[in-house]
Amino acid sequence: MNIGEKSEYYLKAFLLKQKDKELEETIFGKIDQLSDDGNLEELEWTDDAEEDLQEFNIEQLNDTLGASKSGKFSKADISINNITYSVKETSGSNFAIVNHTRRDGFEFACEQCDSSIKTLDEIIKSYWELRLAGTLTQDVPTNQENSPFSPYKEYFEPIINYFLFTGTGSRVSTFPAMRVLEINDYTTLPEGIEIIEREEYFERIWDNLVFSVRSKNMPKGYPDETNQENHASIMRWTREVDGKHKGALHIRVN
Repeated sequence: MNIGEKSEYYLKAFLLKQKDKELEETIFGKIDQLSDDGNLEELEWTDDAEEDLQEFNIEQLNDTLGASKSGKFSKADISINNITYSVKETSGSNFAIVNHTRRDGFEFACEQCDSSIKTLDEIIKSYWELRLAGTLTQDVPTNQENSPFSPYKEYFEPIINYFLFTGTGSRVSTFPAMRVLEINDYTTLPEGIEIIEREEYFERIWDNLVFSVRSKNMPKGYPDETNQENHASIMRWTREVDGKHKGALHIRVN
């Protein structure tokens, strides 16, 4: 269980206790509604879980309460008083905003947020020219002087927000997020928790983004045995480097 999963499970247990104990002095006020895309709405706090909550025994805590993990296609991790939140734990390793998504996935995303894929094609073309010339390494921070991504902040905002709050490269989430719930360290709750609005969150993370084009999530057997329906799109971003076909754009927060 990684730090993000521990944080998610602990937060759900912590908020379930606040809700069922009818506490009013929380960052959300009195919690009248609490749910996720799993079974959280059906759970009830039990004092048998108190010791594990205090000692941060996450697995035992979860065994007692029976909470489920958010689905991989859900953009929200939790709904509190009918506002959905994407939970971000900042004390762990750097987390991905866009996880190894090929051009065909970005085509879908761009259609959803009314952005032109042609602009991104030109950016990726510049990335490969600079990278193959040895000017760039694989990972390119937004604040790097010669980054081909950094001049396009306004262009990337709706795309980044789509992946943060709305969907993936293959589908729109049935449990989208409205805001970010940032946790500095789940062991300090209720300290170190902050509600961040959608527009503000993009501004916070832009200068800390890292872009890279990698081989992970390329079609099995590419380029010989790939799905021909998407092959023409995928190959436009793909180059062979060190014996690997790299064509999936990965965006993480550094």
